Amino acid sequence: MDDVVISKLNLETFKPLGITPEEVIANALRESGLLSSETTINELSPVELCASFLEKKTNYQQLTKLGNLLVKNRVITLQQLKEALAEQAANPSMKLGNILISMGACSRFDIERCIQSQDKIRDDMKKLNDYEDRVDFLRRKLSSGRVSNDQI
Repeated sequence: MDDVVISKLNLETFKPLGITPEEVIANALRESGLLSSETTINELSPVELCASFLEKKTNYQQLTKLGNLLVKNRVITLQQLKEALAEQAANPSMKLGNILISMGACSRFDIERCIQSQDKIRDDMKKLNDYEDRVDFLRRKLSSGRVSNDQI
């Protein structure tokens, strides 16, 4: 079949997530309905590439949880997080950060620093969601046959 070479993709949105160019292309082709059972991307299966894309996105979304950020940054241990979450389950009106501070597991500064990281991750996720909205818009326009170059 026809080979296509694509270069200089704008991948800034995907860098923080660790998503590869092949995964981006596979996902865009899946979203647009252009994949067939014979499609390969750099000799890789687009089904596997799409699964990897979604897994990386999900894993990145999990990072937005304060407890996960604190554990990942080695501010608290997983055991301390579990204890704090148990306390929060017993007292739902209490915030996780306040529980961790009262336990002596971390400081207010640690919480604030992780909340800043949380905001950055959520900004990255918003960019990714905006990308997916654009792909969905183009897919709908292409399927209706009404898309112009200035919409791409």
